[in-house]
Amino acid sequence: MNLIMLSAFGIYFLILIGITLFFYKKNNSAENFMSGERSVNYWVTAIATQATDMGSWLFVGLPAAVYINGVFEAWTAIGLVIGMYLTWHFIAPKLRVNTESSKSITIPSFFAYSSEDTSGALQLTGALLSLLFFTFYIAAGLVGLSLLFESTLGISHQLGILLSLATALVYTLLGGFVAIAWCDLFQGIFLFFMILIVPIYAYFSLPGGFTTLIASIQSSGKPLSLVGSGHDTFSAIYLAASWGLGYFGQPHILTNFMGIDDPLKIKYAKRIGITWQIIVLAASVAVGLIGIAFFNNNLYNPQRVFIDLVTTLFHPFAAGFILCAILAATLSSIDSLILGSGSTIATDIYKVFFNTQATAKQLLRISRFGSIAISGIALYIAWENTQTINNLVNYAWAGLGSSFGPLIIMSLYSKKVTRQGALAGMLTGGIISAIWPFSGPLVPGFFIGLATIYCVSVCTKK
Repeated sequence: MNLIMLSAFGIYFLILIGITLFFYKKNNSAENFMSGERSVNYWVTAIATQATDMGSWLFVGLPAAVYINGVFEAWTAIGLVIGMYLTWHFIAPKLRVNTESSKSITIPSFFAYSSEDTSGALQLTGALLSLLFFTFYIAAGLVGLSLLFESTLGISHQLGILLSLATALVYTLLGGFVAIAWCDLFQGIFLFFMILIVPIYAYFSLPGGFTTLIASIQSSGKPLSLVGSGHDTFSAIYLAASWGLGYFGQPHILTNFMGIDDPLKIKYAKRIGITWQIIVLAASVAVGLIGIAFFNNNLYNPQRVFIDLVTTLFHPFAAGFILCAILAATLSSIDSLILGSGSTIATDIYKVFFNTQATAKQLLRISRFGSIAISGIALYIAWENTQTINNLVNYAWAGLGSSFGPLIIMSLYSKKVTRQGALAGMLTGGIISAIWPFSGPLVPGFFIGLATIYCVSVCTKK
């Protein structure tokens, strides 16, 4: 075990625990724990929202995809930027105002309010779909952190995911929404600088610089252009849409919009957040491309391209701190997913079906218990998982985007959505995405779900 790197990780953990303990005593109600009582400023909202989005995929999944497929994979980043901009601009302001007026803490509870569903069917369906895909999302983060710990500290895959989950649970269950937001602000700023340092330093370490980089990519046979044949161009646009459309339906991202203190400041948060996103995604793509030249296209495990660049180029202590950026990106995603799982179980299942008069303390207790339960299932999925981070994230991303994205749009921009239409669209999108046999399941799931909501609502409108 590398004790020098371990000390860097230890210092980072202490910083997170310190932030968490500062906010611990403020969690005296379920609403404060789950939504921060809509008190987060726009700077924190901007960075926390974007950091929540990325996860270990930013350092592991995307660089690996670029390393394997070349510049073509940059369409993923383009799709994400476009999708996030549209979400900030068209979804965030209305969602913030409407969820406050309806006193909705979770996305399923907002769906029930907007479609006037008092049966609980919509909340239960939304909760179950959320929990299903949240679990795979958390598992993807655990696999990413396990890869980090296994590569740097020499510990086993199973011990790595246990340490990862324990860390995320401690500061999520103690701190709640506000502590998570401030931790994510710190982690978002930290990973921003770390992901810039590595490709810049690696590029200047290449003998021959730009000439060597281009020659290496060409000799590897990987594309250097975003645009190719008609088929390639269509595939690129489809790839961008497969990721960009997902933003409309990611509950763990949308809840950050619901927590901002002033809806009028969302426009400032949007500018900060999109700028942050463009820079870190460009740096992530650069890591994959530079890795091709740096390792002569001979890297055994492409998911290690960022990790191997860091451990090769930097002193162990500096490398430890830089690799904490993977920890930062992953924890900032996992914490929101864990908190969202607990909030969904407490608000959309327990309070609706088991105890409609539940007190704040009871909901807080159920929320924490639910977070632990879902984390345990994610641990089981990740325990012997051999899939890539990209595959796990893509499955969860597509499932959430197809299930909730169309209904979010219709609920905010149409008054014609009925309970039957909302339920049919949510189930259709989620099921298609879950069982779609080809790549890019989000696009068909999203648009078929959207059409289902409209058609069924028209047929059932009184």
